[in-house]
Amino acid sequence: MNVARRLGCTFLVVVLMSAVGVMCPASAAEGAKPTRTVITVPEPFVIPAGQGCTFPVAAEAESVRVTITEFADGRIVTHDIADPTLTNVDTGKSVVHRSRFHATDWPSSVEGDIVFETSGQLFMTLFPGDQGPYGLVEYPGLLLSVNGHTRVTMESSTFVYTSFSLNGTATDLCAALAPQ
Repeated sequence: MNVARRLGCTFLVVVLMSAVGVMCPASAAEGAKPTRTVITVPEPFVIPAGQGCTFPVAAEAESVRVTITEFADGRIVTHDIADPTLTNVDTGKSVVHRSRFHATDWPSSVEGDIVFETSGQLFMTLFPGDQGPYGLVEYPGLLLSVNGHTRVTMESSTFVYTSFSLNGTATDLCAALAPQ
């Protein structure tokens, strides 16, 4: 799995700031001042079947504000405000997801791992083989609305979640988008 695959299947979520940090780690380290990036118009994309749900899910948002701040010590802090519409491509059934979260990621004390902590509400795609809130994720993966506090560890070379803890709730968005 690569950054593009993880990013292509995760909409304005924790992995966004990890990819910025993995791909551009020098930007924050070169100076003492933090580097700030603001995203307001993300491109719509489709989460393929088998990478969250058994059916493809389109994701798009008209109004988004994501601020990513990279610090010299390796931390990346993200503030997200978005209301993406998630649509079952096969049926046209849609839900609007209210995303409001604060996230921080940093290199773990374990070489090659990245730790993410989030607070708030966001949606997350977990792939088969990831550790999720219920244990090892199996096919087709999980597309979850997460509300509360999460702590996730990801291997930076494989982008696989190796640990996942949640103090809050996780709601299956595939069930909400599935045909009746």
